[in-house]
Amino acid sequence: MKKSISIIAAAAALAGAFFFSSCNRKEVASIPEVKVQVNMPADFPEDAVFNGTVVMINQGTKAILEAVAENGVASFKKVPYGVYNFSASWVLPNADFKAMAPELAADLTSDIIFNSSTIAATLATDADAAEPVVLNLAWSVPSSLVISRLYNFGTLNLANKAFNIDKYLEIYNNSNETQYVDGLFLGEAYGSAVSPSPYTDVTTADVCYLQRVVRIPGTGNQYPVEPGKSIVVAQNAMNHIKADVVTNTVDLSGADFECYVQGAPASMFPADNADVPNIEEIFGASNSAAKFFAGQGTVPVLFKMDLDAFYSLNMILAPGTDAYGSQYAFSCKALPVSAIIDAVDTYRVGFENRASDHVPSSVDAGRAAVNQKNISLRKIAYFTEDGRAVLQDTNNSTNDFVIAESTDGSVLVPRKYDLVQIQPAD
Repeated sequence: MKKSISIIAAAAALAGAFFFSSCNRKEVASIPEVKVQVNMPADFPEDAVFNGTVVMINQGTKAILEAVAENGVASFKKVPYGVYNFSASWVLPNADFKAMAPELAADLTSDIIFNSSTIAATLATDADAAEPVVLNLAWSVPSSLVISRLYNFGTLNLANKAFNIDKYLEIYNNSNETQYVDGLFLGEAYGSAVSPSPYTDVTTADVCYLQRVVRIPGTGNQYPVEPGKSIVVAQNAMNHIKADVVTNTVDLSGADFECYVQGAPASMFPADNADVPNIEEIFGASNSAAKFFAGQGTVPVLFKMDLDAFYSLNMILAPGTDAYGSQYAFSCKALPVSAIIDAVDTYRVGFENRASDHVPSSVDAGRAAVNQKNISLRKIAYFTEDGRAVLQDTNNSTNDFVIAESTDGSVLVPRKYDLVQIQPAD
């Protein structure tokens, strides 16, 4: 009996020691405080300060930490060791903008957005947090048209094989006025959700490097989109649901435009839906790159400009693509960020080690998660008095989008803004 008691006591002591040791390990595995200094744009008055939200995302655990800055500084307590991405965003009402920077706000009637981000900041010792993480803000005006739904990885068929021809994106009128999409350009930024951009200045550049570009047809007033309405651009405008082939997919036969390319392989574009207008091919960095939206993990960019002006844009060689000769080189169009209406950078879940920026941070300060069988959905910021959904647009896709997995195709249905995943926060 005494032996049993001794064993139990020893076990209890060991458990206590383990518990104490575990607590100690947890204590030493975190940094007491991490500060983030958020600087206002250089063209704002010196006394202007940032009082928005700063987000830390642990690259390994995906844990999200948030703090509201006070006088431009956000403080995070007991931060576990790890590698973190930081971002800051703030929507400033127009009245506050006019009070803060009257000269800049003189000709603007809308709210404005502040954004900044940095990636892969290592916090492995207390010394790593000795100096604050610094974020330098850029500001912009919210877009009238935004990409609201992005389904760019396809699904799996009943044989558990990749099914990649059912992809689409949706463009939503987030304003209170009718918008015309005639002549709207759709571009693909170089790279994808699983491949980085080779352009070393992509984050800070004043241009966006485009590898594919198409354009919506129209005479100028042929394709109106009313407030709170949207258009759907499908890779293939057809009903992809087939009981004996694939069921976890979507019916896109009612799309507004499709990406059909005459002469393209049937594996990418099986047939042309004569009832749905085709988008116009404008540019491809190579012959194979001319098939818009055919790849996986597309990074879409919306912009509008004169066609001749687009053709006159500079062509910039993608670094390293000429390593095996000029015939393999890619030269992308360098689109000024001032022409961009909206863009959604992306990364594939599970491939975070390949994640990188594909568009300047002034255009998108974060990335939306994408994956097979999943769709990325833009959140709803609020509803107007007449019930119109105003979608969240902080120019930071990490904050603006949520990812939803489809098991039966229901979340893939276009023009659905009643999904619980995207409703405004309480």
